[in-house]
Amino acid sequence: MRNAARSALPEAPVCPACHLVCRLTNGREVYSHRPDLHDKPIWRCDGCDGYVGCHPGTTRPLGTPAGAELRRARMLLHDQMIDPLWMTAIEAGGYQPEDRAARAKIVRAARNRVYAFLAERLGLSREETHTAFFDLETCRRAWRALQGVTYPEIRAWAHRRRSSS
Repeated sequence: MRNAARSALPEAPVCPACHLVCRLTNGREVYSHRPDLHDKPIWRCDGCDGYVGCHPGTTRPLGTPAGAELRRARMLLHDQMIDPLWMTAIEAGGYQPEDRAARAKIVRAARNRVYAFLAERLGLSREETHTAFFDLETCRRAWRALQGVTYPEIRAWAHRRRSSS
């Protein structure tokens, strides 16, 4: 029984910054000021203080551990470049959804398009194209790849891609 429980735990992530194996802790240690996160599992690197949260209800890491500078770069990339593209897709794309379900479908498709576009620009697979896996240089490359791009351009790219396949 003990071996079965052990094999159910994910392999501990290795910190990309200092190459140490991370340890599983919780939000109480990392976010002492956030009681709502105290019970959340978090992988933490004792070498550089990098950390990464886990998928809901699991101890499977959401990405790779990150220190303060990388966490900030990932957040800025999301907040200022990626999320605005897909979150404004309805207005920017000229859509007129009939109801809430249609609205949700458009936003979901827009998000997928944005990530597929970024994946192609970065030369990565769609599975690798998630900011939680990016290092600083990839964050910078992604920023440059999305600089000045609009959602209608991404939508047109997606349509061209679909019609050529």
